[in-house]
Amino acid sequence: MGNRIKELRKEKGVTLKTLSDAVGIAVSTLSGYEKAVGEKGYRNPKIENWEKLADYFKVPVEYVEGDGWSQDDVVELLLFMIANRYNGFIDGPFYVEVDNGKVFKYGLYKVDLDGVDPKDLPGYKEKMKEYLEQQVTIDENEKGRKATHSDDYLQDDYYADYFDELVGVYAPDDEVVRQSLIDEIDNPTIDLASVLGGLLPGDEIRKIETAYIEFDSVENLLDELHSRNETFFAFKKILLDNIKSLSDYAFLASVGEGWGMQPSPEYVIAKRLSDELQEKKFDSKMDSFKVDPYKASKKNIDAMSVTSNDHELLFEIVAHLLDENKELKKRVDQLENKLPK
Repeated sequence: MGNRIKELRKEKGVTLKTLSDAVGIAVSTLSGYEKAVGEKGYRNPKIENWEKLADYFKVPVEYVEGDGWSQDDVVELLLFMIANRYNGFIDGPFYVEVDNGKVFKYGLYKVDLDGVDPKDLPGYKEKMKEYLEQQVTIDENEKGRKATHSDDYLQDDYYADYFDELVGVYAPDDEVVRQSLIDEIDNPTIDLASVLGGLLPGDEIRKIETAYIEFDSVENLLDELHSRNETFFAFKKILLDNIKSLSDYAFLASVGEGWGMQPSPEYVIAKRLSDELQEKKFDSKMDSFKVDPYKASKKNIDAMSVTSNDHELLFEIVAHLLDENKELKKRVDQLENKLPK
């Protein structure tokens, strides 16, 4: 993809002239930077100019260069997930499988993994060795020929040196190993729709759902999201106000393509937002402890799946510790007051 100079300039609301004055690069040069590769007048920035632009926009050089996902791309994905959280299996905006708001780690049905090179499947070498051990015994003196005895066959050093030859002879295009690996692959999901429900206020979620409820197909909804219209940018602001990760440009630039057996970019984004939600919940708990540690402790203990007697016992222990901590703090404060100023 191309660089993000024009996109960042538009987000910041500055003209080429304003940008030129700020970074000391001629307007004509900047205009060339914003053109697509192969377009007449296109120019590729030198490293020092990349750095100037990154410093001005306060983002990593990699993000200006076009690495990873843009902020708008992530916003499109999140809006799509909110609008489709009650739908079954569908293709998302970036061809990832979505099931009722959940995103798959590898972004594919398992059957789609049939097109993946078996060597790219996790555990391939170990599984192939296991398979070969069932198919052949090796006599060191015959180097790869079938042997009639089973002593010391497939020794680690021999196996490592002649792996490709062994596979070629005894397991060419073998589907047993491939299918076995596919069956064992863990392809978990993250409920991204629920994560967004925890990060965004409920009334904002309903606004987004209401705005897109009129679209009767995924294709129409995607066309609307791709249009980057006034509605899109209004909801983008809501997301930016509530989700810190959207303003972490280093993270956005690091999101990869996720081809093969790499986690899909949608899953990587979902995991990041899930972590952010957990941090938000932790911070909220810490704030409640600061306000009233006894009340907060009792609330958390009552939520535990234990008997009422255990609830009382646990709270007595925690309350005792809180009392001790209060007394300790009081003594520390008294000692500090006695120290020479």
